[in-house]
Amino acid sequence: MRRPFMLAGFSLVSLLLLCSLARGAQDAEFARGQITEKVVCKGDAQQSYALYLPSNYAPEKRWPILYAFAPDAQGRIPVERFQEAAEKYGWIVVGSLVSRNGSIQKSVDATKALWEDTHARFRIDDGRVYTTGFSGGARVAVWAAYLCDGCVAGVIGHGAGFHEQITPTASTPPSSIRFVFYGAVGTDDFNFGELRNLDQVLSTLKIAHRVTVFEGGHQWAPKEICMRAVEWMELQAIKAGKRQKDDALVEELWNRSVEGARRAEAAQRGYAAYVAYNELAEDFRGLRDVSEFERKAALLKETAEVKKEIKDDKEQIKRQQALDAQLRAFQERRKDIEQRAQASADFTRLLDDIRKKSKESADSIERRVARRTLSGVFAYYFESAMSLIGRQKDYSVAVFNLEVAAEIAQNNPYVAYELANAYALNGEKKKALAALRRAVEKGFTDLARINANQALESLRKESEYQKIVESIRQKP
Repeated sequence: MRRPFMLAGFSLVSLLLLCSLARGAQDAEFARGQITEKVVCKGDAQQSYALYLPSNYAPEKRWPILYAFAPDAQGRIPVERFQEAAEKYGWIVVGSLVSRNGSIQKSVDATKALWEDTHARFRIDDGRVYTTGFSGGARVAVWAAYLCDGCVAGVIGHGAGFHEQITPTASTPPSSIRFVFYGAVGTDDFNFGELRNLDQVLSTLKIAHRVTVFEGGHQWAPKEICMRAVEWMELQAIKAGKRQKDDALVEELWNRSVEGARRAEAAQRGYAAYVAYNELAEDFRGLRDVSEFERKAALLKETAEVKKEIKDDKEQIKRQQALDAQLRAFQERRKDIEQRAQASADFTRLLDDIRKKSKESADSIERRVARRTLSGVFAYYFESAMSLIGRQKDYSVAVFNLEVAAEIAQNNPYVAYELANAYALNGEKKKALAALRRAVEKGFTDLARINANQALESLRKESEYQKIVESIRQKP
């Protein structure tokens, strides 16, 4: 796989040279052992980040660093999630307060600014630079690692994998991916299939990786998974010679992994035992004799239970893809005035059936597929609408997409608010006011945001708009 292009002269390797003399000179101003809410980059005042320095940070040694990217610029969230692990293993963590879904160029600019600022302020171990992100932020994290071509040691992706322009396949040259990958995905995440497929591809390419599944939807992984991700990166650094071998740490992680695998086997949880033994063999190969666990994983893989679990995973992915395609097809038919009524009825019928299954109390394949489908179709239409508004100024299609997003997320006040914006930009005042009213009734009360929103300018003189604003003021 050839590097497709470099954005804005982005070369993290060159930044290493530019920043090396200044490193560690300006770190005294930051507290250790607690989160600094906002650090403004000295080279670019438009860029900033949340910061965590471990309590024992000192400039006399070099420290691993984790750059984090959120889809909504809320960089404090990943800093909080990784704080405990960073304190235990001595990592610096920074979360961009600017990078967000939308423009990849803006995210690249944010990455460049964070890299320059942290390398100027702190003592960084350049062999142990890592990136992480959630959803679109995960794609930014991978993108940065890919473009810098070897200066990022590992990526931790939450709820998403590679950017579509660099997604690897079974025929991708392994040498083009010069970082290890740890993926975390929720059982109800609409990107579950993507991470499962990526797991298989990276296994085929023999690239060190791990994909962990946790209970939840499309979200940042919980703190315990973040701890496991950092520990996995520590182990990979030892195996690659990027950190000094720590026999005590290897022994601790080994014992914990062995105990976990044997506990799953004793409880007759065959699939969980298979996964645990397989991961144990992969993680400690070269550090311990793993032949016993390779045999156990191979034997378990041939059992009926494990074969069924693997088959069920594949069937879930296919079922989600089929439902997703059906809903999108019905939505496309709505564009045809002659088919609109029937297409709307078909869409609503299928949506109601999926929503009903998604609300079942007991976990099941059907519930997981339903939840993944709902959130996946919603994300597709909502994100495409926001892109149409922000970059292409195609308001009529944005309205079309936001209407279906609002139909899926019926009680979400923020979706109703964005629909009001789209209607207003498209010149549909009456619909805009009705959507704004719904947004407020469902809980949207950010009056400052409404007053500052230029998209709603055409509504300011309308009496209904004044009533809506007044209703917000009267809320306790």
